[in-house]
Amino acid sequence: MRLRRVFLWTMIVSLSLAAVLGIVAILVPGFGRTQDRVLITSLLVGAFSLPALACSIVLGRKKVIWLMHLGIGSSLLALTLWLVLVWTNLWHYRPGVDWEEIISKTALPFTVTAALAMHIGLLTLLPLMRPPYRLVRVITIACASALGGLVLIIIWFEVFEDEMGKALAVLSILTACGTIVTPVLAILDHLQRRGSRESIPSRVSIDLTCPRCGMRQTLPAGTARCAQCRLRIDIDVEEPRCECGYLLYQLQGDTCPECGRILRTPTTAAHGQPSTPPK
Repeated sequence: MRLRRVFLWTMIVSLSLAAVLGIVAILVPGFGRTQDRVLITSLLVGAFSLPALACSIVLGRKKVIWLMHLGIGSSLLALTLWLVLVWTNLWHYRPGVDWEEIISKTALPFTVTAALAMHIGLLTLLPLMRPPYRLVRVITIACASALGGLVLIIIWFEVFEDEMGKALAVLSILTACGTIVTPVLAILDHLQRRGSRESIPSRVSIDLTCPRCGMRQTLPAGTARCAQCRLRIDIDVEEPRCECGYLLYQLQGDTCPECGRILRTPTTAAHGQPSTPPK
């Protein structure tokens, strides 16, 4: 947790410093090439701070942890390589070597990886309960991954044919459509689950004993505080539902009436043992 805070504050300070330097370079003329380098640095720091921040948010939610670490590392490496390309004259060290091409081709895979990790991470944060909606997300992630791989192939091997152009256009359209449609499906899924009839009111009150002071009291569901010691108590009431959002309270049988999914209910437990209905 401490390391994550240090990273986030470092990113905030770096982004703020880059913004200040960019503003100074715009308002104070006479820097020549240095002015252009400062402006490009500000743009690069801002651009690569976005995937790093997005991956940090997804990492805090414990989603695709390995990919988020890869995205943060790729963002830092790509930013470093692009800054080296902006601020140094490497061709002076070994004339005849195209350092610009070498560094740019090395930075491109990290750039694509950072952008792809941010895209996948943000999509995984969307709460999709229905299997068809999840399938749309999976297809979108697959198209985005294929698009990134195709871009790298075209740049690395410097080949571009008509078929590649068509595939690039198709994958771009599918990725863009899926990226727009998936959040819309998440909203629809939430509205459908919220609009379905509940067996108990969402603001039900719970009789409980405060774990700190031992005072017995009645608190509403949600965030509340003990009347005596002011301890914060979060009460979350969630009824069992199928993955499609159908309420399973007092369900007769072991199949969801809405989507047909086979459920494990207290009456259909394995080996005669009762089980808890899925949330």
